[in-house]
Amino acid sequence: MTGVEESDRAVDRFDSARRTLLQHIAGRMCFQCRDGRCLQNEWAVEEFAGHPGGRRLLVRLRLLDPADDTIQEGQPR
Repeated sequence: MTGVEESDRAVDRFDSARRTLLQHIAGRMCFQCRDGRCLQNEWAVEEFAGHPGGRRLLVRLRLLDPADDTIQEGQPR
């Protein structure tokens, strides 16, 4: 999607971030990668860090240290 067709719905951003992360698994690159850095992938990691499910996936992909993860399950007692 481009221009006026771009979506700012959370579900669309999450899906785009998911697809970007999957593209970069195991050191693969995308058309946005430049000089060993990918701003699109950095955006995707930040986007996922804002969602509990996204943080879980970042931990599974070893992109987030479990000790740094702030996921809290259930209600505090």
